Amino acid sequence: MVLSRLANIRSCSPGRKRAEVINLEERVAACWSPEVRPLIAETHRCYATGSARAAIVLTWTAVCADVIEKLRRLAEDGEGEAKPVVEKVEKAQGKVDRAAIKTMQEVEISLLDTALTVQLIDAVQHRKLDQLRLDRNLCAHPSLSPLGDIFAPSLDDARAHLAVALDALLVHVPSQGRRVVDRIRALLADTAFIGEDFIAQTSFDRVKPAVRRRLVNLVVKHALLEVGVEDFNAKELADRAAVCVTAFARRDRGLVRSELSHFVQDLSAKPTDVQLRAVGRLGHLDLFWETTDNVLRDQVNGVIAGIDPSASSLTSEHLSLLSLVAVDDVRALLPALDATFRQLALLPKAAVIGRHPGRYFVPQLAPMLQEAWSYRTAEAVCQDAVLTCASFLTTEDLTALLHAWIDNDQCRVASKMPEHALALYRATARLPGAAEAWRNFTTQAKELSPDWEYYQYTEVAALLPPPTAGQ
Repeated sequence: MVLSRLANIRSCSPGRKRAEVINLEERVAACWSPEVRPLIAETHRCYATGSARAAIVLTWTAVCADVIEKLRRLAEDGEGEAKPVVEKVEKAQGKVDRAAIKTMQEVEISLLDTALTVQLIDAVQHRKLDQLRLDRNLCAHPSLSPLGDIFAPSLDDARAHLAVALDALLVHVPSQGRRVVDRIRALLADTAFIGEDFIAQTSFDRVKPAVRRRLVNLVVKHALLEVGVEDFNAKELADRAAVCVTAFARRDRGLVRSELSHFVQDLSAKPTDVQLRAVGRLGHLDLFWETTDNVLRDQVNGVIAGIDPSASSLTSEHLSLLSLVAVDDVRALLPALDATFRQLALLPKAAVIGRHPGRYFVPQLAPMLQEAWSYRTAEAVCQDAVLTCASFLTTEDLTALLHAWIDNDQCRVASKMPEHALALYRATARLPGAAEAWRNFTTQAKELSPDWEYYQYTEVAALLPPPTAGQ
């Protein structure tokens, strides 16, 4: 039995070693900095050829170069504690005199402490990288060892140091921990809140996995529970946090799902209006429904079924809930959605569409324009429903819309409709056959309003390409 186990171990070892080498090569290739990448690639070649001492020395060289480059990036972003180090390095660069060498030695000695201070690394990583620094000194300065006892690192030592350097620093873009979380808190509370792409690119994409979890934890907690923040409206903050949750879910579904599952139980203890607002914010995410139970679903479905479809206006919570009708999977989970939405009065229906535009609404847009009974109603339907769904239109949809538009004089001669037509034209000009549909529209408008140029939609007509032969 023992012999058979030994045989299995021996037979598996080469494969395992190859897998380890491949894994290390992948991490080396993932090094973020173009300046540091050649250094770490050379380090890996030394390790692969059995030169453990050279690999350890070069690993430390790559770590120093990486930290200095990251400190430079952070200093440009306003990180005060990175600036003194960057100034010292820039003062010494390009010189080879004793003063410059002494300056760089001073920088190197305190480099890991600075990296810890600005949160490029944590305390555990600092300890591991400091061991790399000590081993590098023993490799580069044999005189540090007792007489006759030369430090001889093994390949396992070299590999361990290389793996630590890659995992702690080299594969990560310049980012900080607590300060990133503080920054996203400030962004959420900023009056000039910028949308999901900006926050995802500047925060989520530039931090380590542990910090990502803290970010997701923060925005999920606010989006679900409306946690109060001094001098800021909790509901508005929750709405903004939900934008971040959506952006983060596109990048790491598993992480967002995990954090949602942590807070869903807390949501059940919140008042009904808070629960309904949470569903309205995050109900378009399948991850949200995966972490909820049938009790919440039945409760929400009952609220939707109880909405008065004849009401001339609805609460913000009701509009958000009903906007989930655009999501196929949610319609299956909440059967009352579709029936209630279809029975809504015209203006609430347009407001619902504006909350969550989607392909589901497109077949209803032309009938809605036909039903508009006044100028202001037509303008609201066009602005809230038609324009928001423009990216989902086909040529056939556009043709039907323009027919309904021109046939209803409450649409055609409403004061804001020429402006809306211009916006719709710009959004649909890419469609094949769109020019012909718009040409027919503007021709009819001119015929129907021969003495009123404003309602001949001349701005759209001026943008149309000249007709081809036979048109």
